[in-house]
Amino acid sequence: MEWTLAHPLYDVDDIIALAEKNFRQEAVDILATDPMVFRHHVTVTTTNQLFDKVKEFFAVCRDGDKLLGYCWFDRGGYTTYSRDEISNAKFHHVDLSLPLRLRVRLINEMIDQHILWAAKCGVPVVCSTSIRSDHEGFMRIHKKRGFTVVGSYAWIRTEEGLKWVK
Repeated sequence: MEWTLAHPLYDVDDIIALAEKNFRQEAVDILATDPMVFRHHVTVTTTNQLFDKVKEFFAVCRDGDKLLGYCWFDRGGYTTYSRDEISNAKFHHVDLSLPLRLRVRLINEMIDQHILWAAKCGVPVVCSTSIRSDHEGFMRIHKKRGFTVVGSYAWIRTEEGLKWVK
């Protein structure tokens, strides 16, 4: 297993396929999802990341040619009541056909990457959310790592999160 920054030439097709296979149904009743729109955003972000590593972070984990999962984080989020910048997780996606233990390991590695990237960029708060109806396990992983969890939101001060990085 190896983590690398997502590349626009080598990873986009597999990212789109994994999202379609495992996660499209989570939003289909609310949003008119379009794989081409997602492809556009993934391609633009992974291309921009080649030149600017502090705007967004997009990484993939592969075992040989097989995509096991990917994570995508941005920055520039704020609440209406604070000046503290927030790095939001756009996606923590893992192949749901993988064994549970491996999925948990991958999610923990994604959280590590999120905290480390936010620290490198000087972003003081990290936030993860979920739109999945079955988000309890995902939030439990965050809670075990010191995040404050409220419903489907988990957040932590980056400096506190660094204490939990493995």
